[in-house]
Amino acid sequence: MEDTLQFIADRYKLDLSQPNPIKVPSSRWTDLGDMLNDLGFKKAVEVGVYKGKFFQAIAHKAPNMEIVGVDAWTTYDDYLDYPPGDLEAVGYPQAVARASGCPNVKLVKGWSKDVAPTIEDGSLDYLFIDANHTYECCKEDIGLWASKVRPGGIVMGHDYFETTNRRRLQKLNFGVVKAVNEWVEQQGIKHLFINSDGYPCWFYVQGDIKEN
Repeated sequence: MEDTLQFIADRYKLDLSQPNPIKVPSSRWTDLGDMLNDLGFKKAVEVGVYKGKFFQAIAHKAPNMEIVGVDAWTTYDDYLDYPPGDLEAVGYPQAVARASGCPNVKLVKGWSKDVAPTIEDGSLDYLFIDANHTYECCKEDIGLWASKVRPGGIVMGHDYFETTNRRRLQKLNFGVVKAVNEWVEQQGIKHLFINSDGYPCWFYVQGDIKEN
Protein backbone atom coordinates (compact mmCIF):
# COMPACT_ATOMS: atom_id res chain seq x y z
CA MET A 1 0.00 0.00 0.00
CA GLU A 2 2.71 2.49 1.01
CA ASP A 3 4.60 1.90 -2.25
CA THR A 4 1.58 2.82 -4.38
CA LEU A 5 0.72 5.82 -2.23
CA GLN A 6 4.29 7.11 -2.37
CA PHE A 7 4.44 6.47 -6.12
CA ILE A 8 1.37 8.67 -6.65
CA ALA A 9 2.63 11.38 -4.29
CA ASP A 10 6.02 11.49 -6.00
CA ARG A 11 4.65 11.34 -9.54
CA TYR A 12 2.30 14.27 -9.03
CA LYS A 13 4.28 16.12 -6.34
CA LEU A 14 1.48 15.93 -3.79
CA ASP A 15 1.38 17.08 -0.20
CA LEU A 16 -0.40 14.23 1.55
CA SER A 17 -0.98 16.31 4.67
CA GLN A 18 -3.61 18.48 2.96
CA PRO A 19 -7.31 17.80 3.61
CA ASN A 20 -9.44 15.50 1.47
CA PRO A 21 -10.14 15.41 -1.34
CA ILE A 22 -6.56 15.93 -2.52
CA LYS A 23 -6.46 17.33 -6.05
CA VAL A 24 -4.18 15.50 -8.48
CA PRO A 25 -3.03 17.32 -11.64
CA SER A 26 -3.89 14.47 -13.97
CA SER A 27 -6.49 13.27 -16.48
CA ARG A 28 -8.01 9.84 -16.90
CA TRP A 29 -7.62 10.22 -20.65
CA THR A 30 -4.00 11.32 -20.96
CA ASP A 31 -1.94 9.84 -18.15
CA LEU A 32 -3.95 7.39 -16.04
CA GLY A 33 -3.14 4.47 -18.33
CA ASP A 34 0.55 5.33 -18.19
CA MET A 35 0.43 5.44 -14.39
CA LEU A 36 -1.28 2.04 -14.15
CA ASN A 37 1.25 0.60 -16.58
CA ASP A 38 4.19 2.05 -14.63
CA LEU A 39 2.76 0.55 -11.44
CA GLY A 40 2.85 -2.84 -13.14
CA PHE A 41 -0.86 -3.49 -12.61
CA LYS A 42 -2.12 -6.69 -14.26
CA LYS A 43 -5.83 -7.14 -13.47
CA ALA A 44 -8.65 -4.59 -13.65
CA VAL A 45 -12.42 -4.29 -13.79
CA GLU A 46 -14.45 -1.42 -15.21
CA VAL A 47 -18.04 -1.33 -13.93
CA GLY A 48 -20.15 0.69 -16.35
CA VAL A 49 -18.70 0.58 -19.84
CA TYR A 50 -21.24 2.21 -22.17
CA LYS A 51 -19.46 2.68 -25.54
CA GLY A 52 -16.08 1.46 -24.34
CA LYS A 53 -14.09 4.61 -25.08
CA PHE A 54 -12.43 4.62 -21.68
CA PHE A 55 -11.36 0.97 -21.52
CA GLN A 56 -9.97 1.40 -25.03
CA ALA A 57 -7.81 4.33 -23.90
CA ILE A 58 -6.54 2.47 -20.85
CA ALA A 59 -6.00 -0.81 -22.70
CA HIS A 60 -3.70 0.80 -25.25
CA LYS A 61 -1.57 2.49 -22.60
CA ALA A 62 -1.47 -0.50 -20.23
CA PRO A 63 -1.27 -3.43 -22.68
CA ASN A 64 -0.18 -5.91 -19.99
CA MET A 65 -3.22 -5.24 -17.83
CA GLU A 66 -6.23 -7.51 -18.33
CA ILE A 67 -9.43 -5.46 -18.22
CA VAL A 68 -12.88 -6.93 -17.66
CA GLY A 69 -15.67 -4.55 -18.66
CA VAL A 70 -18.95 -5.14 -16.81
CA ASP A 71 -22.22 -3.62 -18.02
CA ALA A 72 -25.81 -4.82 -18.45
CA TRP A 73 -26.37 -2.53 -21.45
CA THR A 74 -30.06 -2.65 -20.56
CA THR A 75 -32.39 0.27 -19.90
CA TYR A 76 -34.59 -0.04 -16.80
CA ASP A 77 -37.13 1.98 -14.84
CA ASP A 78 -35.78 5.19 -13.26
CA TYR A 79 -32.53 4.99 -15.27
CA LEU A 80 -31.74 8.57 -16.35
CA ASP A 81 -28.13 8.67 -17.57
CA TYR A 82 -28.95 7.94 -21.23
CA PRO A 83 -32.17 7.89 -23.33
CA PRO A 84 -34.27 4.69 -23.46
CA GLY A 85 -32.82 2.17 -25.87
CA ASP A 86 -29.48 3.96 -26.20
CA LEU A 87 -27.55 1.40 -24.16
CA GLU A 88 -28.76 -1.49 -26.28
CA ALA A 89 -28.71 0.12 -29.73
CA VAL A 90 -25.67 2.39 -29.45
CA GLY A 91 -23.60 1.59 -26.37
CA TYR A 92 -23.29 -2.18 -26.63
CA PRO A 93 -22.40 -2.45 -30.34
CA GLN A 94 -19.73 0.23 -30.01
CA ALA A 95 -18.27 -1.40 -26.89
CA VAL A 96 -18.07 -4.77 -28.67
CA ALA A 97 -16.37 -3.17 -31.67
CA ARG A 98 -13.80 -1.44 -29.49
CA ALA A 99 -13.13 -4.56 -27.43
CA SER A 100 -12.41 -6.48 -30.64
CA GLY A 101 -9.40 -4.24 -31.16
CA CYS A 102 -8.11 -4.66 -27.60
CA PRO A 103 -6.71 -8.16 -26.92
CA ASN A 104 -6.45 -7.41 -23.20
CA VAL A 105 -10.16 -6.55 -22.81
CA LYS A 106 -13.04 -8.93 -22.07
CA LEU A 107 -16.66 -7.80 -21.85
CA VAL A 108 -19.17 -9.33 -19.44
CA LYS A 109 -22.81 -8.47 -20.11
CA GLY A 110 -24.59 -8.62 -16.79
CA TRP A 111 -25.78 -6.65 -13.77
CA SER A 112 -23.11 -5.41 -11.39
CA LYS A 113 -24.64 -7.21 -8.40
CA ASP A 114 -24.64 -10.52 -10.29
CA VAL A 115 -21.10 -10.29 -11.67
CA ALA A 116 -19.39 -9.05 -8.49
CA PRO A 117 -19.66 -12.42 -6.64
CA THR A 118 -17.79 -14.12 -9.51
CA ILE A 119 -14.68 -12.01 -8.84
CA GLU A 120 -12.44 -13.08 -5.97
CA ASP A 121 -11.77 -10.61 -3.16
CA GLY A 122 -8.30 -9.09 -3.34
CA SER A 123 -7.73 -10.27 -6.90
CA LEU A 124 -7.71 -6.91 -8.71
CA ASP A 125 -5.06 -4.24 -9.00
CA TYR A 126 -7.45 -1.58 -10.25
CA LEU A 127 -11.19 -0.93 -10.19
CA PHE A 128 -13.11 1.78 -12.05
CA ILE A 129 -16.79 2.47 -11.26
CA ASP A 130 -18.83 4.49 -13.75
CA ALA A 131 -22.29 2.91 -13.76
CA ASN A 132 -25.58 4.32 -12.43
CA HIS A 133 -24.72 7.62 -10.72
CA THR A 134 -27.56 7.84 -8.19
CA TYR A 135 -26.56 7.77 -4.54
CA GLU A 136 -28.16 4.39 -3.91
CA CYS A 137 -26.59 2.67 -6.93
CA CYS A 138 -23.16 4.23 -6.50
CA LYS A 139 -23.14 3.24 -2.82
CA GLU A 140 -24.14 -0.31 -3.76
CA ASP A 141 -21.46 -0.63 -6.44
CA ILE A 142 -18.69 0.58 -4.14
CA GLY A 143 -19.83 -1.87 -1.47
CA LEU A 144 -20.00 -4.74 -3.95
CA TRP A 145 -16.68 -4.14 -5.66
CA ALA A 146 -14.16 -2.38 -3.40
CA SER A 147 -13.18 -5.60 -1.62
CA LYS A 148 -12.13 -7.09 -4.96
CA VAL A 149 -9.06 -4.84 -4.95
CA ARG A 150 -5.89 -6.01 -3.21
CA PRO A 151 -3.99 -3.87 -0.68
CA GLY A 152 -1.92 -1.40 -2.68
CA GLY A 153 -4.36 -1.48 -5.58
CA ILE A 154 -6.48 1.48 -6.64
CA VAL A 155 -10.24 1.92 -6.21
CA MET A 156 -11.51 4.62 -8.57
CA GLY A 157 -14.74 6.01 -9.92
CA HIS A 158 -16.03 8.75 -12.18
CA ASP A 159 -18.08 11.94 -11.82
CA TYR A 160 -17.20 13.23 -8.36
CA PHE A 161 -19.17 16.47 -8.56
CA GLU A 162 -22.44 18.00 -7.44
CA THR A 163 -25.03 18.34 -10.22
CA THR A 164 -26.55 21.37 -8.48
CA ASN A 165 -23.71 23.36 -10.03
CA ARG A 166 -24.39 22.01 -13.53
CA ARG A 167 -27.89 22.85 -14.73
CA ARG A 168 -27.81 20.44 -17.67
CA LEU A 169 -27.20 17.50 -15.32
CA GLN A 170 -29.51 18.37 -12.41
CA LYS A 171 -32.25 16.00 -13.62
CA LEU A 172 -29.87 13.03 -13.44
CA ASN A 173 -29.96 12.92 -9.64
CA PHE A 174 -26.25 12.21 -9.23
CA GLY A 175 -25.23 11.09 -5.75
CA VAL A 176 -21.59 10.13 -6.30
CA VAL A 177 -20.08 12.69 -3.93
CA LYS A 178 -22.34 11.69 -1.04
CA ALA A 179 -21.82 7.96 -1.63
CA VAL A 180 -18.04 8.26 -1.89
CA ASN A 181 -17.66 10.58 1.08
CA GLU A 182 -19.75 8.28 3.28
CA TRP A 183 -17.72 5.25 2.20
CA VAL A 184 -14.42 7.02 2.90
CA GLU A 185 -15.64 8.03 6.35
CA GLN A 186 -17.08 4.63 7.23
CA GLN A 187 -13.99 2.74 6.09
CA GLY A 188 -11.53 5.17 7.70
CA ILE A 189 -9.75 5.84 4.41
CA LYS A 190 -6.96 8.30 4.98
CA HIS A 191 -6.44 9.93 1.58
CA LEU A 192 -9.13 10.56 -1.03
CA PHE A 193 -7.91 11.91 -4.35
CA ILE A 194 -9.71 13.60 -7.25
CA ASN A 195 -8.17 14.36 -10.62
CA SER A 196 -8.36 17.57 -12.62
CA ASP A 197 -10.80 16.50 -15.35
CA GLY A 198 -13.92 18.60 -15.89
CA TYR A 199 -15.87 15.55 -14.69
CA PRO A 200 -13.43 14.42 -12.00
CA CYS A 201 -12.50 10.91 -11.00
CA TRP A 202 -12.19 10.01 -7.32
CA PHE A 203 -9.80 7.35 -6.06
CA TYR A 204 -7.94 5.93 -3.10
CA VAL A 205 -5.29 3.32 -2.45
CA GLN A 206 -6.66 0.13 -0.93
CA GLY A 207 -5.37 -0.31 2.62
CA ASP A 208 -4.64 3.39 3.18
CA ILE A 209 -6.45 3.55 6.50
CA LYS A 210 -6.30 6.12 9.28
CA GLU A 211 -4.51 5.10 12.46
CA ASN A 212 -6.72 4.84 15.54
